[in-house]
Amino acid sequence: MYLCIINNNHVSIKYWILKIVLVILFILFPLDFYAQNEVKLIFAGEVNAGNNYNVKNHPIADVDRLFVNVRNELKSGAVSFATLGTVLIDVAGTPNKVNQKGAHRLIRVPQSYASSLNRCGFKVMNLANSHIADYGVEGLQTTSWAMRDNNIEYAGLKAIKEFTIFEREGLKYGFVAFGTSVHAPSMADSTLIRKVVTGLDEQCDIVVVAFSINETAFNTAGGITYASGKNKYMDNARKFAHTCVNAGADVVYGNGHGSLQPIELYDDRLILYGLGNFCTPFGTSFVGESRVAPLIEANFFLDGTFVSGRILSYRQLNANGPQPDATREAVRIIKSQTNHKFPKSLLKIGNDGTIKSDSESAYAVAMRLLHEAERHKGRPYRLGATGPYAFDCSGFTGYIFAKMGIKLQRTAAAQYTMGHAVDRKNLRPGDLVFFTRSSVRGVGHVGIVCSVDKKTGSFRFIHASTSKGVAIDNFSTSAYYIRRYVGARRILD
Repeated sequence: MYLCIINNNHVSIKYWILKIVLVILFILFPLDFYAQNEVKLIFAGEVNAGNNYNVKNHPIADVDRLFVNVRNELKSGAVSFATLGTVLIDVAGTPNKVNQKGAHRLIRVPQSYASSLNRCGFKVMNLANSHIADYGVEGLQTTSWAMRDNNIEYAGLKAIKEFTIFEREGLKYGFVAFGTSVHAPSMADSTLIRKVVTGLDEQCDIVVVAFSINETAFNTAGGITYASGKNKYMDNARKFAHTCVNAGADVVYGNGHGSLQPIELYDDRLILYGLGNFCTPFGTSFVGESRVAPLIEANFFLDGTFVSGRILSYRQLNANGPQPDATREAVRIIKSQTNHKFPKSLLKIGNDGTIKSDSESAYAVAMRLLHEAERHKGRPYRLGATGPYAFDCSGFTGYIFAKMGIKLQRTAAAQYTMGHAVDRKNLRPGDLVFFTRSSVRGVGHVGIVCSVDKKTGSFRFIHASTSKGVAIDNFSTSAYYIRRYVGARRILD
């Protein structure tokens, strides 16, 4: 009898442990679901770690030491982006006298710096900065070789490497950089911008565009003063960034004037108008905004729409890399600039640096919709059933969309008349896909796209199947559905 009680208690304890675990998994599931559909990217400003001006030798910095405070943050995202502000060259090189005007000093550092930058977490560099041309074609080539040999992706060199395509953690990225310097693809060439960015968008999951504005070029060409040049900067930067997003860019980040600029949410895409200097420890003024060095963390859905972010505040000191800034000066400046330039902005910047959006993109709605749909996996199929314990195909799609406040027609055929048609190669999560049935002429079955593989054009979809109930199937591996595919409609737009 005593042993029986012990065994019953043991079973009871195991039951409650299992129940608690299931509850915890249920609570955490939404977090895991969203995490699988997001990517975090890191953005920094200009990096010029250890200047060697002209022939006068300045201290050659220990780059690893300079970035000791930010290495973990730089490596915390899938990819980190920055702007290189110096030529990487081992030989003396031939100074570019065109760049050497007035107070504009020529900058060069050893090619070995590329190895240190990679080790510290920098994975992608914008080379459209004006200083990259300080030692002419020779310097452009050696800088390019240093990037390539140390596995740092780069772009921004006209006729050498204007853009690049690379993969990280199963996602394909397109990166291109434009500028106002003669060695960079021109920010003023809207035809080129649209051609390159659209081409990258057709091939890649995430498209990132960088830009570098040389204020000297604007002042000389436009006949404007440095003070008014700051206004000119935003005029040019905004027009450029919007052109890029309209062409398919998911993120745009830039540099110019060495000062911080506002951030904007445009068509659910993030634009960082000016990240200033991130690490320029020698020969730079460390007064006012010049000392502020922000790092931006940004989370995106896999279609490139912005989810959330954070401004991390650092400041520069002479002969040192970025140092943590408890006063959060970078947050204050960027928040002030954003509120001033975009008073109706959908981005909300908290005093702690958090960045949130008041706009819920179609992709975000699709993620919520799919999370709701997956909760019903395994529910049985029953003709005429509209949930929540059993469904037919159109009853299931109607029930799930209704949870998002969207009313669909009752039958699959009627749902096929809603929204607008989408080509199979342009599918995205949340789209409805339609099929014929062997016993029904025309549209007889409907499901919801869960995910799309851009490489193969295949997709997974969740639906109420007569044989399996609510289940997820892979289109490319199902001869049954391949033969019966009719088309797709987009309801979320």
